[in-house]
Amino acid sequence: MGINATPDDNRKSPVADARRPLESAAHFTRGGGPPAPDHDASDAHRASRVKAEQRRLIQWAQESGKLGFSGRLPPVFARGGEHQVYFQKRTRRYLKTSLPDRQKGYGIALGSLSRGATPSEYLDRLDLQNLIFLDDIRLERIVANNGKPIIITSQPAIKGVAPTQAAMDELMTGKGYEKLADGAYYDAPNGLLIFDLFPRNAVQAADGHIYPIDPVIQRITPEFGQFLREEPYTINLVH
Repeated sequence: MGINATPDDNRKSPVADARRPLESAAHFTRGGGPPAPDHDASDAHRASRVKAEQRRLIQWAQESGKLGFSGRLPPVFARGGEHQVYFQKRTRRYLKTSLPDRQKGYGIALGSLSRGATPSEYLDRLDLQNLIFLDDIRLERIVANNGKPIIITSQPAIKGVAPTQAAMDELMTGKGYEKLADGAYYDAPNGLLIFDLFPRNAVQAADGHIYPIDPVIQRITPEFGQFLREEPYTINLVH
């Protein structure tokens, strides 16, 4: 299934509903226009872009009624490389907050000169995850955090076990992705790289369905894709 595939009727509505705020926030935060790879930009350019996008994201949140968080977060469930994670019993969903002190504050991204995603790239990645994997990630709130916004999202809790790497490979090749390395897959026609897709970042339900929980999805150019084909060991060096 490519990124333009339509989800089945039983799951179309919740996925579509979940995607709208993510799409809107990503589009406004990047300043309009379609998303495009930016991995070859200099560190100075990326830093400038992050600051501009932070301002626009706060503006979007204010205009959309999503700025600020007045509730109380549950106890911390886990802290990973990109998120602080909380489990909300009432909704049976995991809340995730971006970590301003990691990468550029918005998750992992591969780059020739600079690593770390911008706010719009992070939001776009979550939007793509909903589309590719029929997930139900929701943009909950934006906390201004002295001009360096923290993004709060939620994701449904799924019961199951960790799949095997072979099962992950089968899932991704079935969607038309080329395996570059363990946990790393490339969709050349759509210019998408998905990595960090190891068994620890997925759940296999009792019916056998695999739910990727926290993959990194990144738009890349054909040139960068070819480089990664030739030097696949560089992908997982990001950790």
